[in-house]
Amino acid sequence: MSSLKVIKNRIKSVENTRKISKTMRLVSAAKYAKAERELLTSRPFGNSPQYFIETVGLTLDPKPDSRLVLAVTGDRGLCGAIHSGVARAVHMSIESLKVDTNPLTKLICIGEKSRVILSRVYAKKILWIASEIGKKPSTFIDASRIAQMILKSMADYQFSQIQVYYNKLISPSVYTVSTLNLFDRSAIASAPKIALYDALDDNIVDCWIEFSIAAMIYLVLKEGSVAEQAARMTAMENASKNASEMIKQLQLEYNRTRQAVITGELIEIISGASAI
Repeated sequence: MSSLKVIKNRIKSVENTRKISKTMRLVSAAKYAKAERELLTSRPFGNSPQYFIETVGLTLDPKPDSRLVLAVTGDRGLCGAIHSGVARAVHMSIESLKVDTNPLTKLICIGEKSRVILSRVYAKKILWIASEIGKKPSTFIDASRIAQMILKSMADYQFSQIQVYYNKLISPSVYTVSTLNLFDRSAIASAPKIALYDALDDNIVDCWIEFSIAAMIYLVLKEGSVAEQAARMTAMENASKNASEMIKQLQLEYNRTRQAVITGELIEIISGASAI
């Protein structure tokens, strides 16, 4: 009877887990709808600086002397391997450049998940960390504060290559790790087609750099938030399905064990009656 009680308790435990995973999926679905609406409004701000970068012909330095890498994730888990995918892409990028040029590389972790994963190998390369990402919807003020810290780091080290790694949503069930390139004033001044904008001076360029970095970081935060909620929906749905399958197996095991117990008791009764 003790084995029956253990199996019954396990069934109740898995049923409670299934209820939690279904509830979390519903919550993530509501957050995903809201984050998707906010993403649509933020894309014009984040895409316009990229259009300017393409127009003036700015390209990434293939063999940089110094490099700044930003890993943008969230603080919360239970959403599959979405955060580890960003950390894996950053790790592969750093290791691939080590073979050729081995530049001075510094990291900025936006989100606790990227910090936890990357600090195991690159703890000495991390400049600073931005936490509280994903717990509340990110605002443009949050992106502006991060942009100010990025500008300060750019001024201190004069990086020749700056890349942002983040999750970009393709569809509600598909996301991919994407990159954005950031440039400082010297790179913009030496762009091949910068002469198309004859009204640019140092003040205008400085203002544009501040706004463009804040706008692109804002877009990256929104893209990552939508992708995280979509991944969490998928993860919770898979968890609910796995819990349902486990419950079926436990119920089958419970019925077999119960039948074996009843059969054993009947055999004992029959054996006792025969002995009498």
